[in-house]
Amino acid sequence: MLHSVKTYFTGSSALNIAAIIKTTTRFTTFEKACQMLRDPSLPAGTPLSGPRLLMAGTITGFMESLWIIPFENIKVTMIENGIKDSEKSQKKPEVTDKTTKKPLQENRPTFHASTSNGKPQLTPQEAAFLKYEKAPPLHFFPTIKEIYLTRGIQGFFKGSFPMIFRQMGNTAVRFTVYTSLKQTISPNKPLKEHYAFAIGFVSSCAVVGITQPIDVVKTRMQSKYAWMTYKNSLNCAYRIFVEEGVGKFWKGWIPRLFKVGLSGGMSFGVYQYVENLVTLMRSEGYLE
Repeated sequence: MLHSVKTYFTGSSALNIAAIIKTTTRFTTFEKACQMLRDPSLPAGTPLSGPRLLMAGTITGFMESLWIIPFENIKVTMIENGIKDSEKSQKKPEVTDKTTKKPLQENRPTFHASTSNGKPQLTPQEAAFLKYEKAPPLHFFPTIKEIYLTRGIQGFFKGSFPMIFRQMGNTAVRFTVYTSLKQTISPNKPLKEHYAFAIGFVSSCAVVGITQPIDVVKTRMQSKYAWMTYKNSLNCAYRIFVEEGVGKFWKGWIPRLFKVGLSGGMSFGVYQYVENLVTLMRSEGYLE
C-alpha cells in the first residue's frame, strides 16, 4: 500500500530532537573519552588506536543511548500511528471475525476478569489503548500522552537493552573506522570537509552491516504491540530466528543505510568544518 507523502515524515520531530541530543553527546563524550584513555607514555597529541579507540567509541555509544531511548520509543509509536492513520484514510477494510462479524482488534484475548454480564472489565491502560487505536495521535506531545496512558513510564524505556547494545556497536564501529581512515588519508594535517563527509558516510555504512540485527530487535520491542507477541528482547530474537529465518534480521537495511550514512556523513562533515574553522581562527590570532 502506498501512503501519503506526510506519512513518510511521521516521527520527524522525535527523530530531530534525538539527533541533536545524540550528536552533541557523541562528539563531546568521544573527545573526553579519548583524553581519558590516551596512553601517557606516548607524545602529546598522538591519536588513539586499537583497543583504546574501540573503548572510547563504546563508552560514547553507551552515554548517547541513555539520552535517546525515550525519543526512539516516541518515534516508533508516531510512525505506527502514522501508518495506521494512512490506512484508515484509504478506507482499508478491517479483517473481521467470521463468527461475530466484529473487528479482530476488539476480540483479542485479554488477561483480566469478566464482570457479571460477561463483558470484560478493562483496566485504565487497556481502555486507553482501545481509545488510541480508534484515533491514533500523529504529533509529538499527544504521542507522549498516549505512551504514558497506555504503557506507563516504562513505556518510554522499552527496548532499552538492545538500544544500548546497538548504540555501543554503532559508535564503536563508526569512530574506529572513521579515525582509522582519517589517519590513513590525512595523518599530519587537518582533514578537508568533503573527505570528512565521505569517510563519515563509509564508516556509517559499516555500522549498518554489523548492527542491523540488533536494530530489528530494538524496533520490534519498541512497538506499541510488542506486548502481544514478545516476552522480552531475547524472546523476540529467538522467535525471529525460528519463525522467520536469519534473513529477517537484516530487513530494512537499505533505508537505514541511507539514513545512517547521510546523517553520519553530515555530522562528521560539519564537525570537521567547525574544527578546521576554529584551528584557522586560532592560527590567525582571533582566538587566544
